[in-house]
Amino acid sequence: MDKLFIRILCILTLCTGIASPVFADFKEHYDLGQQYLANYQYSGAITEFKSALRINYLDNSARIGLINSYLARGTYYANTDKDYAKAADDYRAALFYLLYYPNANQVRNSSQAIVQVTSNLNKCLNEINFDTTAQNRFNTAKQLRAEGNFAAAGYEFNQSLSDKNLLKDSFQQTGDIMKLLGNDPKASEYYKKAVAVAPSDIDLRLSYAKMLDKLGSEDEAVQEYNYILSKTEDNKDILYSLERIYKRKLEESPEDASVTANLGAIMQKEGNLDEALRYYSKAEYLDPSNVNTRINVGTLYQQKGDFKTAITAYDSVLTIYPDNVLANLYKAQSLAAIGEDKKATDLYKKVLTLDPGNQVAQNEMINMVRGTMTTAQFVDYIKKNNPQNAADILYNYALDLHKQNKLTDSIAIYGEVIKLTPSNPEVYVNLAIAQGQNKNYDAALVTLNTANTKFPNNSQVKDAIKSISAQSTDEKLAAAAEYYNNKDYQNAINEYLKIQPPTSDSMLGAASAYQNMDDIDNAIVYYKKAFDLAPKNSDIAYYIGALYADKEDYNNAKTYTDKAIALNKDNKQAQELLESLNAQLASQELEQAISLFDSEKYAESLALLNKILEVEPNDSYALYYRGMIYDTQKKYNEAIADYKKAINISPDLTIVNYLIAVDYDTLGQYKNALPYYKTFTSKYTEQDDFLKYAQTRAGELENNGK
Repeated sequence: MDKLFIRILCILTLCTGIASPVFADFKEHYDLGQQYLANYQYSGAITEFKSALRINYLDNSARIGLINSYLARGTYYANTDKDYAKAADDYRAALFYLLYYPNANQVRNSSQAIVQVTSNLNKCLNEINFDTTAQNRFNTAKQLRAEGNFAAAGYEFNQSLSDKNLLKDSFQQTGDIMKLLGNDPKASEYYKKAVAVAPSDIDLRLSYAKMLDKLGSEDEAVQEYNYILSKTEDNKDILYSLERIYKRKLEESPEDASVTANLGAIMQKEGNLDEALRYYSKAEYLDPSNVNTRINVGTLYQQKGDFKTAITAYDSVLTIYPDNVLANLYKAQSLAAIGEDKKATDLYKKVLTLDPGNQVAQNEMINMVRGTMTTAQFVDYIKKNNPQNAADILYNYALDLHKQNKLTDSIAIYGEVIKLTPSNPEVYVNLAIAQGQNKNYDAALVTLNTANTKFPNNSQVKDAIKSISAQSTDEKLAAAAEYYNNKDYQNAINEYLKIQPPTSDSMLGAASAYQNMDDIDNAIVYYKKAFDLAPKNSDIAYYIGALYADKEDYNNAKTYTDKAIALNKDNKQAQELLESLNAQLASQELEQAISLFDSEKYAESLALLNKILEVEPNDSYALYYRGMIYDTQKKYNEAIADYKKAINISPDLTIVNYLIAVDYDTLGQYKNALPYYKTFTSKYTEQDDFLKYAQTRAGELENNGK
């Protein structure tokens, strides 16, 4: 990296005086910042200038001192330490205070510095191969903010604005940082930009409203507070903020009827009804022509449950303005509350004539009608009287019934909605959910499969299919388990096999049931199906191996037991089974080898014996028979070696002493032969030709001194 970084220190001139700070401790922090910077203690200077700027965010001298401190430290990191990542963070922070923190005029005055610092930052980013995509810059900003490096984070958030998907969050995050740094006007500016991108974000608008309130922009704050209240339940904090604002306004204009009425409305929302009524009364006195105040008085009495007084208030408006929608609507609600359903219905109809799109009147009227009709009657009524909105009305009705767990009725209404609007996947999903809750999983899956055909790319439908399938499977597994626990294995199998597509659990259940019925062949079939569905399950492989072992099919048993151990070397049951199987297989192979020997098929017998001894080199009988085959091949030394191993392993094989003696005798090694003849004659108890020959030959060898 070249020496261009050093020039940064000369771009901005640190002010030597302070522009009349009037804040406590400002001068102390500012003077310390200057002192640290002059002594090349850059980190200390940054800390002090930041403290000074938090006390007075408008002070340009502190801002310039902070910028120079960041630049000096960044230059040191780059040129001396070659730590380009740290240098980049300091240049980012400097650019934040050059570009985003100050006012537009200050930014224009720093244009040359901005160009130079940006160039140096880019060199550092190139050195560290920084990914300059908007998403990465946004992620970097979040990391910097989490580390407490707010200024550098603010710079990077502003670099991510090229991605429209990041606009709201980047503006909001920058607003938060400005607020943390004490620059409230800039925080408000960025919150406003974020709100413009995401006007329905209530939390964001609340942050903006509070900042406007703090800055004294009361009218704008009220506008934001009222919007939030219109979209949420009454928020106590917002209401208290509005109360404070309007009380101050009332102090300035005590005869303002509108302010007085608004304060009454706030009190009403807070539940302070008597105080609200006092403000309404004053507002009516100040401006008797304001019908909204009278309507508010009516709603207050309505809220208190004094519906007759509320009706009187509404009538005072309707006498002058008979077509006032709100007065008619609220009077209808009050009439309904005291049981005057016919009069209420007539007024709701009037409201809908005056305002056909009035959802409140429509809903209230529907609720009144709905309470007097069966589900089928209500569907017919809606189709006849609200043909244009029938689908929406019925859908909302179905949702309401669904929430009340009236599943049969909600299922019927969902079906009617689908007939009216077959292109809404959400209705299919809710219908299927209701059917599933009603334990009719097959019908639910039919509904969802129909939806999946119509809307093949709809993730909501696909997720519902997975969920309902899982519920259906769980239900059938539970039913099967109940049969199984009651030892009704055939019905358990029937339930397990109903689960489609089959799962490893359902196949295991069927296999276990067959096993309990001693139907080993079918048990193996279903364990294998379970293993196909769960090929990494060591236990299933063991179960198959164990069943083959019970059938004395040791080759297949060993194949699956080997698989079980390969999948889980710590499977103790499989390890024990394998030991048993190896012994069984060795025994079978030895019997086969002996049979081949007896049939004088020595080559085949020898091959099998060699195989046995590779697996189990201490099998005394295999050694014994291999020795005899070597004798037939006149390989006496090989035979003697096998015989000796065999007798060492199994001393009870007395005949082996005779065979060793004969082989030594044949080789002319008489001294070696004699002790084996003697051992044989001393242990052998059968009075046969072997004993007679051994006794005779031992005597000859002794007499001849051989």
